[in-house]
Amino acid sequence: MRDNAGVKIIETINGYERLLNIIENHQDKENICRLSKKEISALYGLSYTGTLKKLKFLVKYKLLKQVDGGLMRTDKDVRNDSPLSLLQEIMLLVSERPEIHSSFKQQAEILDVSFEDVRSAWGFYGYLFGSKYKE
Repeated sequence: MRDNAGVKIIETINGYERLLNIIENHQDKENICRLSKKEISALYGLSYTGTLKKLKFLVKYKLLKQVDGGLMRTDKDVRNDSPLSLLQEIMLLVSERPEIHSSFKQQAEILDVSFEDVRSAWGFYGYLFGSKYKE
C-alpha cells in the first residue's frame, strides 16, 4: 500500500464510527434513532447524498438496522464486520501471490469470504488510494 495507507484506513473507519455514534447518541428509550436523514446529515457534516451512501453501507453490513421508521445500532463493529477489515488481509495475500491480483474470486476463496466483500474491499482501496492497477 502507499504512504499513509494506515492513516487513510483509520480515518475512514473513524468516519463510519462517528456516524454510528450520532445514531446511538440520538436513540430514544426503545434504542431507535428517529432523526431524519437530513438531520443526521447535518450532524455528520457531510452532504445528504454522501451521508445516505454511508448509511446504506452500514445497513448492508448490519452495523445499523432499519426499524419502525428509524435506525438502530447493532453490536457489530466497523473494524471487524465490514470489508474494510479485509483490506490488510487482501494486500498481504496479493503481495505473497501476485498471480491472483486480478481475481476477486480466487481471493475470496482463499480468504473464505464472499466475492462481494472482496469486491467492496477493493472498492475502498480504489476510493482511498486510486486504481489497483499500476499505470
